[in-house]
Amino acid sequence: MNYIFGVDVGGTTIKLGLFTKEGQLASKWEIPTRKEDAGKNILPDIAKTVLDKLSAEDIPAEEVLGLGIGLPGPVDADGIIHRAVNLNWDRDFSIPDALAAWLPFPVKAGNDANVAALGEMWKGGGQGYESLVLVTLGTGIGGGVILKGKIWEGPSGSAGEIGHMHIEDDEELQCTCGNYGCLEQYASAT
Repeated sequence: MNYIFGVDVGGTTIKLGLFTKEGQLASKWEIPTRKEDAGKNILPDIAKTVLDKLSAEDIPAEEVLGLGIGLPGPVDADGIIHRAVNLNWDRDFSIPDALAAWLPFPVKAGNDANVAALGEMWKGGGQGYESLVLVTLGTGIGGGVILKGKIWEGPSGSAGEIGHMHIEDDEELQCTCGNYGCLEQYASAT
């Protein structure tokens, strides 16, 4: 049997799942998102918990087809995240390249709402449809768009990112993104 890891990085917790290649959940758990020190512990924490799970379940790394990771912020088709304010990451870098330092299998990265929308199309409420829109609500607000069976990322990887859409001209408090009056300041869990 071959396995796949799924990772959802949120501003408060990181949710992880070990799945069969057919999409059946074998195990799930979560760890805190440690955002201090510009979020430098986030990816090493993910790698450690994934390797610990392999060891605990006695699964050889060769049995893992790969790891898919969803992140809050714009992620392009190459897995490069472009500044994730909810994780305190203020630079662009490749998630697959960064995790390759610790994990012995391929990594694919995408925007969390986009990959959630893709998951809903595959195994959830979107089965049977070729296009859908999904809205996420948590520490932030996100949106995922699937058109004709494919994630629509837009030119900068931020299509569907509705949380930082400007909705209030008179807001005096600054959003985590640096702007004022973002939807996320009014409707997110925080």
